[in-house]
Amino acid sequence: LNKMGKHGTAVFSGEVPAVMDFLDPEKTLEKDTNSLRDFIISLDKSKADKLRYKVEDDHVKIFITPYRTSISDKDLVFSQGDFNVDVVLTLGVNEQTDLDKVIAANGRILHDAAIISVHNTQAAGLGSINWVKTTASSLSEMMVLLGYELKSDAIDEQTANAFLTGIVSETDRFSNDKTTSETLEVSSKLLAAGGNQQLVAQKLQPVPLDPVPQHTD
Repeated sequence: LNKMGKHGTAVFSGEVPAVMDFLDPEKTLEKDTNSLRDFIISLDKSKADKLRYKVEDDHVKIFITPYRTSISDKDLVFSQGDFNVDVVLTLGVNEQTDLDKVIAANGRILHDAAIISVHNTQAAGLGSINWVKTTASSLSEMMVLLGYELKSDAIDEQTANAFLTGIVSETDRFSNDKTTSETLEVSSKLLAAGGNQQLVAQKLQPVPLDPVPQHTD
């Protein structure tokens, strides 16, 4: 979505398993909904003549030209605005109680936004749009298909490794009955996009248990 010029935010407030650290989840996942809200700066309109902004390096500078007065920080009021969300895309969510707690706690998001539910099992849909594909090995496989439908080059190396991890995990390294020809085709596209199958397989390798010490008399 970001590569299409949209603003996509992945929200997950739970604990990410340590085995997923190699995917750098902190670069993608938001722990709260703060970034989904507008930030409002208020000023008595009688004091302002013109307003403009300018982007310099990594900063946005807002310029307020006063009208027959001076302006200081004491004239400004800061507040949080409404949530600026058009669509909520839920993955494997059957009921509202299954939503991430920080999303569920802000009912205004669900009230104002369209909800799209994605499932690879026969389940009740939460959204006004429900996409069910029971032949898919995983939600990751479905999201790869959606990604390529939206934009042919939408998936980069980091995203490819993330989706490949989901597919490899759900198919038990392409060995169970969830593996289909489409699963292999999708995985091949992820490899072409920069996915590292050897890395994923290594990171998902079960950690061997320490041997039980043998006591001798």
